[in-house]
Amino acid sequence: MQINFQLSLDDYRAAQRLHAMRSLWSRIVRALTLYIYPAVGLIFLALSLSLIAAKESEKSISTMIICGFVLVLCPVYLRFQSQRCYKRTRSGSNGCELTLDEGGIGVEGQYSSGHMDWKAIHSFREDEKVFLLYLAPARFIAIPKRAGTEEQATELRSLLSRQVGPLIDSER
Repeated sequence: MQINFQLSLDDYRAAQRLHAMRSLWSRIVRALTLYIYPAVGLIFLALSLSLIAAKESEKSISTMIICGFVLVLCPVYLRFQSQRCYKRTRSGSNGCELTLDEGGIGVEGQYSSGHMDWKAIHSFREDEKVFLLYLAPARFIAIPKRAGTEEQATELRSLLSRQVGPLIDSER
């Protein structure tokens, strides 16, 4: 089976999101940074408004406003960081061609080509947007599902199950 794709920013973010959901701790950290920190920041900002109305110390009000803004902007900062990381990890603008068969995985890129045995893949995960083939606990190959048909996704899932083992907590 051959899959041709160019990893887009949306694909990169989907892969990072799926990777971040691998454990309870990473799910807690994600919930904190995306939901709880901004909510606490909004509470700080609301409290600072009430302190302004009560004519409290300017130093405590300033501290609460700064902390509130930092916490509210945490998701924006993370989004900016993911975009920056995506741009820094790109090694070319052309796409990638993966050839997956019983013998292993062939990779052809703009500046490189190679072959990998199935033993190099420790596990895999998938969700509605992407497959992740893990080479190590924090190193993976992302294959966007948009790059192929549903039949190819089924074939890839079957090939990975045979060669690597069962799917890790699927979120399909």
